[in-house]
Amino acid sequence: MTADPTRPQADDTPPPLLGSAPSRRTSRFTGFTFSRARILPVVGTVAALIVLGSLLPYLSMPYISYAAELAQENATLFPAATFIRGVDPLWLPGYEPGPTTAQIQLALALFNLGPSLQQIGAVVAVLFGASLFQDEINKFFWWPLHLSGWLLALAPIPLFVGLAQLHAVDVAVSIEIGWLPITLAGALVVVATFRARSRIDTYASI
Repeated sequence: MTADPTRPQADDTPPPLLGSAPSRRTSRFTGFTFSRARILPVVGTVAALIVLGSLLPYLSMPYISYAAELAQENATLFPAATFIRGVDPLWLPGYEPGPTTAQIQLALALFNLGPSLQQIGAVVAVLFGASLFQDEINKFFWWPLHLSGWLLALAPIPLFVGLAQLHAVDVAVSIEIGWLPITLAGALVVVATFRARSRIDTYASI
């Protein structure tokens, strides 16, 4: 008897799969790569912002307290902008009402831009820093992170211009070392985001 060609034989091999078999997942974080080139900028930024930026003194300034006593404010980044925003020229030691009042208020506003911009930039950089691990970065993560780097890096300009104006009207205020690591973190964010720009998702045209 001849075998029926239409009937499968016991030793027949199964038909080949369409395409190659799926490879085993090496990580549950699909779409993310944790290479050294991506880890170092994120760790460096977060360390500078959270550790150094939060612990090192940012500014020091004498003022007249509510008890009409001379006090000294020594603030890190996040209390610094809040303190400067609330400073009234009447609190300044040796202040006398006169034509310099408007100049002092303008100088305080300009000086306050420094810590205020770095506060905003620090929060945004920490929130969106993990996007640098993405193989295809969402543009709505890349843009805030990139702009936060510029906020951090350029904030010393109004900070030191305002400081010079305050010193010109004899306001005793000093900038401490805390601004430096935060500014360097901003430069690191700018460089890292520029290097990651080729990985921005291609959906739409933004």
